[in-house]
Amino acid sequence: MHKILLTMSLAVIAAAGAMSVPANAQITTGEPSSKVIRTGNRAEAGDFGLYLGITSTMMGDIFDSDVKLSALPLINFKYMMTDQAEWRLGLELYKTSSKLKGEVGQEYENNYYTLPEVSANSNSNAMLYPGFAWHFSSRNILDVYVGAELPLGWDSSTQNTENGTLESLENGTGMVPVSYTHKITKRSFVIGLGAFVGLQAYIADLPLALGVELGISSRFDTGVKYKHTVTQTGAEDQIYYTSTPNSSERYDSLKARTGDISGQARLTLTYYFK
Repeated sequence: MHKILLTMSLAVIAAAGAMSVPANAQITTGEPSSKVIRTGNRAEAGDFGLYLGITSTMMGDIFDSDVKLSALPLINFKYMMTDQAEWRLGLELYKTSSKLKGEVGQEYENNYYTLPEVSANSNSNAMLYPGFAWHFSSRNILDVYVGAELPLGWDSSTQNTENGTLESLENGTGMVPVSYTHKITKRSFVIGLGAFVGLQAYIADLPLALGVELGISSRFDTGVKYKHTVTQTGAEDQIYYTSTPNSSERYDSLKARTGDISGQARLTLTYYFK
């Protein structure tokens, strides 16, 4: 009996010793790992930026099928004075135009006359937008900021209508076509003050940021008067002024200004560089 117990004890000790060797060999040291998510290059102090934006006003005219749009989207140059303070200077050139051209025939005493019918309208403005923006954090992935700007520029519009009529000759022997042109022009200086809030996200591993800006601004137009020039074959030109294009009140000289407050949205794409 004692021999059996001794033999079993020796077997257990030998098995334990044999198991301890591979157990120690399997122990490894764990190393923590982390995955870096690339979110693009964040703009920092000393960086420049080229900003392109399309405004809600432009988008409205694009979807108007009766208007031809010729516009340079809002362009801004940015400079990061610090990681959070940004100076900007914007430029906007904008123009819409439409034109209708045809001829109307009239017959009088076996004579056929062709009379012009032309209507051309255009509106354009050139604006500068000096401004400042403050970015709330220099670390967040989504860049939130607020700012203000001072719009300055010029606004102009032209309406040109040309048509013709038939007038009798002084001797009463027939009719002659007479051309009639009515041109309406407006040139005004624009100044305003605006505030906006923006949100932009940096794209992939490139120095690009895609964002949106929402703002409200005041606008004051000085020199808002419409100059009418009427030209007719065989007659002196007539020049007068009105407060609106179709007003019946005529002035030999006129001074007027208007103001309004409006909101606007912009889609933006910014490229940053040193």
